[in-house]
Amino acid sequence: MQYKVSDLRYKHYWKSKMGYYFITAMSNMTDDDYHNTYWPQLRGAVDRLLQGPPPAPHSGPVIQFEPMYSAAYKCVCQQYSESLYKDLTSHIHKHFLKIALEMRDLDDEQLIISYYNLLNRIIYSLDGIIPIFTYLNRIYVATKLCSNLRAELQSLFCVDVLDPVIGRLLAVIRHTTEERPFHVAPHVIAALIKNIYKFNFEYAKKYPQAFVGFIPGILPPMREHELNSYICETQELQASLRQTWASTSTQGRKRHLDEEMST
Repeated sequence: MQYKVSDLRYKHYWKSKMGYYFITAMSNMTDDDYHNTYWPQLRGAVDRLLQGPPPAPHSGPVIQFEPMYSAAYKCVCQQYSESLYKDLTSHIHKHFLKIALEMRDLDDEQLIISYYNLLNRIIYSLDGIIPIFTYLNRIYVATKLCSNLRAELQSLFCVDVLDPVIGRLLAVIRHTTEERPFHVAPHVIAALIKNIYKFNFEYAKKYPQAFVGFIPGILPPMREHELNSYICETQELQASLRQTWASTSTQGRKRHLDEEMST
């Protein structure tokens, strides 16, 4: 397609004007704008995502992504990267401390399911929050802190929520898998262990026996003289599982007979 000189001049003029307006808009952010407009918008989106997935009937996104991404982008372009990072991590830190307080009084029966649900919710939240702050992650966190936003927020969650309870939680998981198989659905325990490892693989170094059945490569390779003990351990586990199955099956048959007799 051929353009006339006048058309090309018009296009150049229009691009120049658009660039001028863009630069003007990007250079007008003040401290009041950041504290009273941009950060409150972003904080509201973060709060909504921290609530976790919406109820089942809900369809569609829980926030408008593009305006939030644009707001974070403008803050970074206007040299508010450090303020934005501090405000974001401080706000999420307060939320995590609140969660830790709520989870503190759980009994052992509630512990596994509660933390299974919690970690799933936090993963959902971070998967929504981190893309909003992509530019902050690239320009500030990666460059100035030599890290990434996901690692920083996951570390924050571990320090605030998991560290105080990890020993007790893993002890309950191990007791449940060894003494009360199938009391909690196996896929729940497997997913919980894998998510804990995803948040902080250092836990596996401190509590290897809790992870060894779910994460490959936790323990060093088995040596020949350890084979007999491994065989004995496997046989004991199989016997325990058979006994549990037999007990459950007997109780089920007895309950069925009782119901037939009562009718």
